[in-house]
Amino acid sequence: MQVIELYVTEGCGLCKEVRTLLKEKQRLAPFELREIELHPDHPKYDEYFLAVPVVVVDGTRVFRSVTSEAQLAGAMAKAPKPSLAFYAGKFLEALGMVTTAFGFMYGLLGNMWMDLYFFLSGIGVFLLGLYLEKRDQRRLERLRAAYALSGPTSTAPGSPSPSL
Repeated sequence: MQVIELYVTEGCGLCKEVRTLLKEKQRLAPFELREIELHPDHPKYDEYFLAVPVVVVDGTRVFRSVTSEAQLAGAMAKAPKPSLAFYAGKFLEALGMVTTAFGFMYGLLGNMWMDLYFFLSGIGVFLLGLYLEKRDQRRLERLRAAYALSGPTSTAPGSPSPSL
């Protein structure tokens, strides 16, 4: 699932507008929204304070002074998303756990061979799902690293550029 962090400051009217836009987008496309309030003790305070609202997509794409829905949609669309293999892996993990539970249940009923079949097949299905999920997570990490190398920050016109 895509993770979007919104850095805001207290009393920022523009931040409230962007928060509202993100909530509307969240109804259409599910993503995790983390709202982070900047204060002088925050590690990113010096970097983001003059550019709020700042939207960070999946920890790699930074968009400063986001003011329009088009900027927000562009930021969200550019971020890599999990493939079908990731969701298939999650489903197989759940199926494997249920199958293993059935194996334990048959073991309690005294049917040793049925217990063994369900238990081993449940473990196999779970491991296959785990493999698919982890493989897609590695793919996403490579894509995010490529995005970070190609230019992780996008700055809106008129906003301060990050210092090196």
